[in-house]
Amino acid sequence: MLAKFDIAGHVIGLIIDRDLTDEMVDRVILEIQEKLEIYKSLNVYVELEKDRQITLKALFKGIKYKYSNSDHFGKIAIVSDSKWFQGAVNVSDILLDVEVRTFDLKDRLEAIQWISI
Repeated sequence: MLAKFDIAGHVIGLIIDRDLTDEMVDRVILEIQEKLEIYKSLNVYVELEKDRQITLKALFKGIKYKYSNSDHFGKIAIVSDSKWFQGAVNVSDILLDVEVRTFDLKDRLEAIQWISI
C-alpha cells in the first residue's frame, strides 16, 4: 500500500509498506505528478517501511524519473533502513542539482523537519 500525506503545500509525503517494485514506483510517480499540477516545485518525502526492499528495476526507474524532472524538486528525503538503498540513492544523486538526504527510519522526524523547510 502507498500512503500519502501532506506536510506543507509544496511537500508531499509517501509511505510505502511493501517492497518497492516497478509498479509501485509508477504509483509514486503518479502521486508526484498530480501534486506537480498544483505546485511548480516540490519537496518529496519517501519512506520505505522496515524490512521492505527495492528491486533494481524500480531503483533505476526512480533515478531516471528524478533526473528527467530534477527542475521540479527542491529537496528529496529518502527514509529507509536499507543501507544499500541509501547508498544507491546517495551515489546516484552526486550530479543532481537537488538536495537529497537519506535517513534511517529512527530519524524520520528529523527527515520531516528537514523536508518541510
